Amino acid sequence: MAGHLKFAFPADMAKTTPVCLVFLALLAAVPRPLRATDPVAVSSTSSEDYARQKFGPGAPKPESYLFFQGKFFGGTTRDPNLEHAQFNDIAKILAQNLVKQNYFPTKDQKNADLLLVVHWGTTTVYEDPNQQFNLENKNAEISKYNAAVAAAAAPSDNILANLPPDQSALNQQLAISDLESGAQQNSVATNAQLLGFRRDLNKEQNQATASSSGMTTDEIALRLLLSEERYFVILMAYDFHTMKKGGKPQLLWSTRFSIRSAGNSFTGSLPAMGKAAADYFGHALDGLKFERPDVPKGKVDVGIPKVVGDGK
Repeated sequence: MAGHLKFAFPADMAKTTPVCLVFLALLAAVPRPLRATDPVAVSSTSSEDYARQKFGPGAPKPESYLFFQGKFFGGTTRDPNLEHAQFNDIAKILAQNLVKQNYFPTKDQKNADLLLVVHWGTTTVYEDPNQQFNLENKNAEISKYNAAVAAAAAPSDNILANLPPDQSALNQQLAISDLESGAQQNSVATNAQLLGFRRDLNKEQNQATASSSGMTTDEIALRLLLSEERYFVILMAYDFHTMKKGGKPQLLWSTRFSIRSAGNSFTGSLPAMGKAAADYFGHALDGLKFERPDVPKGKVDVGIPKVVGDGK
């Protein structure tokens, strides 16, 4: 944003409500910078043949590309900053970082090497407004059932008192719980595929299965990341020469990078996200990389101490 905004507030605060609302709305529209505590998760895959030719001896082979607008994922939470993000602005930031691996934009469609398809947005997480209510009902039914089992086991001359307790209410609550768990698992699996977490999640699940020790700490951490809303960009590079000849689109490499959306804005986070992914465009990674944005160094000038009078 060029220049500086200046606001003049009237002296009568009773008349400032409309102005204050406009002021707050303008503040909300200003992209928030990325919080230094939030790491950027990067996942990248690449064809072996392509990577060998691109990153052979010496500097990466220069290649030209065209951008193509892919799919926008709006998520379930209203996010004006994300909704108003323009594809051209996203492309400009990506172009600045693609140069690091000798990728250069071109307007020459006849000679472009790659078609870069850009998908962006936020993940969708499973949220059930009745989750706490259902949990309380399930716990209540479990307590009732356990009490009924204990009562049936107690000695009694009444034959009916020793009958097995009715499980129908408990089974209903357990079925609801299973449905919630299944929906949560599906949400995590979908986000894992979207963000490029699938390989790491499978690896941790396989280790837990082999050791029979339950979920590993890394799996728990990954699931927590996948259970929250995350801003993401997916950059997919296709062989444009093959496409121009009418051949089937051939994916050469794909890089996915994301950051948690809570406390951040998409446009404010995008420069740091692009910078975190810049080292991996065109490369294949063996697992996820978590990159933390550069933390700007602060400087404080104390100056010469001055004695301030007491005003007398």
